[in-house]
Amino acid sequence: MSTTTEQVFIEALSLPGKARAALAQKLLVSLEDDEENAEIEAAWKKEAVDRCRAFDEGKLSERDANEVMRDAYRKLK
Repeated sequence: MSTTTEQVFIEALSLPGKARAALAQKLLVSLEDDEENAEIEAAWKKEAVDRCRAFDEGKLSERDANEVMRDAYRKLK
């Protein structure tokens, strides 16, 4: 590790936990392949459009966001 990299690392360690996590996330994202990102983004966009269309056609029902999050958290436990 270069001196500059080591200095940045030491400074990063002095950040609060949430700020370090945000920085780590940004660094990880910066390592991802742009072409791969484009494919993933396109897939998510298609998924969103498909879900909106299904909702508009009455194939999906509404659910309260709090209910959805509560169910998701239960599944993670």
